[in-house]
Amino acid sequence: MSDNKGRSLLDWFGKRREDFVLKGMREHGLIIIDAVNELERSIIAMSKGDEDTAMGAVNRLVLSEKEADRIEDRLVFKLSKGDLDPREREDLMHLVRKMDRIADWAMEGAIHVQLIIEAAIDIPNHIWEALRSMCNELALATKMLLRAVERLGADEEDALKCIQNIKSQERVIDELNVSILKKILTADMDHRGTMMSKGLLDSIEKSADRCKDCADTIQILITARTD
Repeated sequence: MSDNKGRSLLDWFGKRREDFVLKGMREHGLIIIDAVNELERSIIAMSKGDEDTAMGAVNRLVLSEKEADRIEDRLVFKLSKGDLDPREREDLMHLVRKMDRIADWAMEGAIHVQLIIEAAIDIPNHIWEALRSMCNELALATKMLLRAVERLGADEEDALKCIQNIKSQERVIDELNVSILKKILTADMDHRGTMMSKGLLDSIEKSADRCKDCADTIQILITARTD
């Protein structure tokens, strides 16, 4: 593969920085960040015993997740009609779909918060605080992911730095996951509390995994075409 062809996707991004794809991916990324932030807000509110505020955050997250799905559908449709090589179109569509899964798992976490409220399940405050810290790390990772997307075709070196930061963040989240799981299993709560808090923990962890998947895909998009 020639150097020009090898860089075609990155050049395509660089020449179309105001095009619908980059704008759409940035819009998609911002909505995903909103979804994760709303999940964190709901957990913070629960740690304070403020169920009304928590439900407000859950309801906003539902709207964000639906909007993320709408943007995903629009982006995939437009990419399918674009002028990129078929393999490169497929790469970008995979990236968009993987990004959307971050919001999907945030939504799953919000469902757990809602069920905890509706079923009047008691979760100790120190568990809520631990979950909040993990969700905050996820929020940082999603912001770095958006920056990496924004740097495609403009500054691949900076994009790769973001990718490495996301991977470091994922290791932090993995360590928190183990620590919080121990807290959940040893906490003084009934089986419903254990089940629901673990479900919320798993949702945050899965969302972080999807964030790393996106980072891996961007790294491949860059390195496979610049080597």
